[in-house]
Amino acid sequence: MPYPVIPTQVKCPQCGRSFVAEITTIIDLGEDPERKERLLRGQINRAVCPDCGAGGLLSSPLLYHDPAKELLLTYMPPELGLSSDDQERFLGRLVTTVMDSLPPEQRKGYFLRPRTLLTFESLLDTILEADGISKEALQAQRRRMTLLNQFIAAVDDDATLDQLVAEHKAELNYEFFLLLAELIEAEREQGETDDAIERLRSKLLARVDLAVPHAAPADASYDQVADLLLESLGSDAWRANVALNFERLDYGFFQRLTARIDAAEGDERQRLTELREQLLQELDAIRNASQQAQDEAALLIMQLLEADDLAAIAAEHLREYDEAFFVVLQRYLRAAQQKGDTRRVERLQALMEAVRDAMESQLPPSLQLITRLARTWTPAESNAVLEAQRALLDDAFLQQFDAYLDSVKEHLAGEELARLQQIREQAQAKMAIQRG
Repeated sequence: MPYPVIPTQVKCPQCGRSFVAEITTIIDLGEDPERKERLLRGQINRAVCPDCGAGGLLSSPLLYHDPAKELLLTYMPPELGLSSDDQERFLGRLVTTVMDSLPPEQRKGYFLRPRTLLTFESLLDTILEADGISKEALQAQRRRMTLLNQFIAAVDDDATLDQLVAEHKAELNYEFFLLLAELIEAEREQGETDDAIERLRSKLLARVDLAVPHAAPADASYDQVADLLLESLGSDAWRANVALNFERLDYGFFQRLTARIDAAEGDERQRLTELREQLLQELDAIRNASQQAQDEAALLIMQLLEADDLAAIAAEHLREYDEAFFVVLQRYLRAAQQKGDTRRVERLQALMEAVRDAMESQLPPSLQLITRLARTWTPAESNAVLEAQRALLDDAFLQQFDAYLDSVKEHLAGEELARLQQIREQAQAKMAIQRG
């Protein structure tokens, strides 16, 4: 049974209003594993003033227990001003409370040496490091959160927002928008009504072009795979696109790419040559990736394949999909195809689609639609996608589609660009029909 929260009277530092907030002092994953995610999202010991909306984390002692990892962490905010003896007594009572709730065989030696963290930030870092997340990844996430707070503060000040976008445009990538989507979803789950993050996402999407990684269709030609990669060359989606299409980059692919280079002239020849050079560098980096990363990816794929509901479990592991994951998954898929193992091919393809859908689900609906349309290869396919999403077809969608076209037109072959223009015409025709 989860440890109960403690109702506590607090006073808003902004407007002076007193109200009751809930304080958590013990998080025991053995009793309530869902609290870990809430802690990492900043939803534990967080108070929001019902009058002025000001909010933040409350200074409160906390004990974190993960029995599966034999991890026992304690945190005492220095601003509470407790003496060393008082801190030791208080945290000791928390440790004793957890230990006494366990059967004797689970009271292991690590309870005698809890690790005390000096800052709340270091507490979160220690939890994530125990999950195998590197310090570099943690630092990158912290930078994104710092940047996010800057943008939220300026969400209603367009001049300041424009300045921040100009200064940090390179950082407004797929990972940043994925963070926004996760925070929005978390707020919805908690029933919170503050729409600042949603408003921020809408304003940012109107100011930046977001590159989204995707794999070429199974029947795509070498030229189509190359054009897809050309589209993302130099963008945030580059590495993920190479990983997603890794198994297609065989000897035949490079033979065809070299033939295109030999036949091309001017800027086209330069672009294709750069693509080949960048691909060779990226493939070397992938092949030299640590074996541990690929082993972990293989274990994750095995775990996902055992699930009855691929869509649900793919969504649960959303943050674990990296280049190694897609490389291993594509390798398994190619091996199954070569062996003629139809059942395994279908299962692996279903997993690939579930992971792709889970990643796309974090995007705004209009961007999800653009991504699906970009994967279609015939007018009939794009028409079916548009028909299923008629409710999203409005002037704002066309503006976003035009922004997408502007961002990719310099990297696409004429045939591919014409296909996207045709999709735009299809969407515009459906909108005209809807308006009567």
